[in-house]
Amino acid sequence: MKTVGIVGINGTVGQTLLKQFQKITVPFETKTFGRSDTIPALDVAVLCTDNADSVRLVAELKDRVKYIIDMSAQYRQDPKVPLVIPEINPHAITKDTHLIASPNCTTTGLVMTLKPLMTHYTLQEAFFCSYQAISGGGKKLLENFHTPGSLYENNCVPLIGSIQENGYTSEELKGIYETRKILELPKIKVYPHTVRVAVENAHSLGVTLRAKEPFDLAQVKQLWNQFPNLKYSEEVVTPKQISGTEITYACRLRKDVEDPTMIHYFITFDNLLKGAAMNARQIVELLLEKYV
Repeated sequence: MKTVGIVGINGTVGQTLLKQFQKITVPFETKTFGRSDTIPALDVAVLCTDNADSVRLVAELKDRVKYIIDMSAQYRQDPKVPLVIPEINPHAITKDTHLIASPNCTTTGLVMTLKPLMTHYTLQEAFFCSYQAISGGGKKLLENFHTPGSLYENNCVPLIGSIQENGYTSEELKGIYETRKILELPKIKVYPHTVRVAVENAHSLGVTLRAKEPFDLAQVKQLWNQFPNLKYSEEVVTPKQISGTEITYACRLRKDVEDPTMIHYFITFDNLLKGAAMNARQIVELLLEKYV
């Protein structure tokens, strides 16, 4: 029997992933572990851990686990490690791939709307401001949010991650470099501003996109609706409506009032699902079906 382990089962992503595994149709056995547990030989291990634990576990499991999926940020920019969203770049995984990184949740929502447009448009610049849910910060931030007097109560906090020497936060830099790697567009310019908002679950982004060619709005909508797990809505879609669903939604599409090569739109998606656990489940499915 094929075996898949979840390491970090006590966290929010680990618990969500366990539920996601029920959707996999290929027969396999699930094993769950805390971050400090001894882990036996497995076909696949998903590390729902922070950077430090992921480094330790990748080294420890090198000879015991055939495929490792890491949910932390540790290996996302390693040129030897594929950064994978199965709808976008499943080709990045081969039978010889040992370590696979799953992207940042905010980046995932953005690139889900960029990839389908690449068949007809030469994308040059993406501007976004994020409205990121509390659940994206994990169990501790959720506990903080529900504590009276929390900074996040009835508030917007324009600080996610740590501020780097250049003034950007670590979260904003992920939006730049992960977008380029996933889409294989090293020259696309990404201008991010990330904000934590008083929403318990589901991230949103306001996006402005520039291409070399003028946009056709009807074509953009069609391309989005044809792409897996992505839908355009003529109605306004909010985090409250879509929390718990697996589709990334786009709405409020419009052309720039002066520049036909620019469009503006709003997207929202469940950060614990497509932004994390669902994406990991899809990678596990790919591995089980093709390589394990």
